[in-house]
Amino acid sequence: MAKSRLPQLSCRTLLANSLATLLIISSWVAYAESPQPAHGIAMHGELKYGPDFQHFDYVNPNAPKGGMLRTAARGTFDSFHGHIPKGNAVSTRSIETLLTTSDDEAFSEYGLIAESLEVPEDRSWVIFNLRQEARWHDGEPITADDVVWSFETLTT
Repeated sequence: MAKSRLPQLSCRTLLANSLATLLIISSWVAYAESPQPAHGIAMHGELKYGPDFQHFDYVNPNAPKGGMLRTAARGTFDSFHGHIPKGNAVSTRSIETLLTTSDDEAFSEYGLIAESLEVPEDRSWVIFNLRQEARWHDGEPITADDVVWSFETLTT
């Protein structure tokens, strides 16, 4: 019987080479799926406003401040919970969100409480990076735990 010309690999060498190959491949995949923080997200095309914009084009930063706003409402409300599935909720105009929409571009959102967000190309998950200066009405900082609690409360 003829001897094999292939090199003989020990199980240990084969296992070490396989693990090294897997580590290299997984690091490529991890690098490819590591999105960079962005100040907003556009569902179609590019964002209109850059990361350092101070206000939307349609906003007058020198507009008079203060006064009273009156809005019409039909009926009454059943709850202060602004996202109830049944009944009439009180207006949600007094809450801030992680992102805010721009009224002069469709399907784009910019950070509000979130300073930035990280989203992979396939948009299968998102990381919100909160602003250091984001606070509750009593001065307490808004934390990731607060965001998780709000999300779980609204989705259950």
